Amino acid sequence: MEKLPALSPPTASHGAVLLLALVFMLMLAIIASTVIQTAILQLRMAGHDQFLEESLHKAQAIATELSLNPDNFFLEGGVGHTNCPVGDQNLNCDRSQLQTPGSAVAPTGVEIDYRVIRQDPLLWRGFPFREAQDFASSSNSFDAAIFEIDVRIDGSEKRLGSAHIAQGIAVRVPAFR
Repeated sequence: MEKLPALSPPTASHGAVLLLALVFMLMLAIIASTVIQTAILQLRMAGHDQFLEESLHKAQAIATELSLNPDNFFLEGGVGHTNCPVGDQNLNCDRSQLQTPGSAVAPTGVEIDYRVIRQDPLLWRGFPFREAQDFASSSNSFDAAIFEIDVRIDGSEKRLGSAHIAQGIAVRVPAFR
């Protein structure tokens, strides 16, 4: 019969290799965890940037839509006179007659606030005003009333941030000389 070689007794070097492998595995786990956390943070930041960009576009669309309706601008009020959306019970509103623009649809948890505010001067005489070709006149200036359309989109309830647009509008008024 053939004799099998005898196994040598375990030495301290066998445990060192196992310990070294465990240390490397721990380091790899820490690195992987850090990479995952960084990727999640970057994904959230990209989502916030996307929300901000979409909110700015939506706010601009609301302001543009409000500016196209002459019924949103009241000449009777003084400086600071505020026109808010229909049904708005805000104490800072003098009127609540703004119709809801089609672009003012908000997802759940996002608030949209918009208003038209009368600015100073009440009547700007000789305002340089350029009209579209269809409405062109021989006059190179008109009297104008100045308004500001203020649109705020707030997604802070969903931790998304907020956007704010303030757009100035000059409304041509009949010249009283």
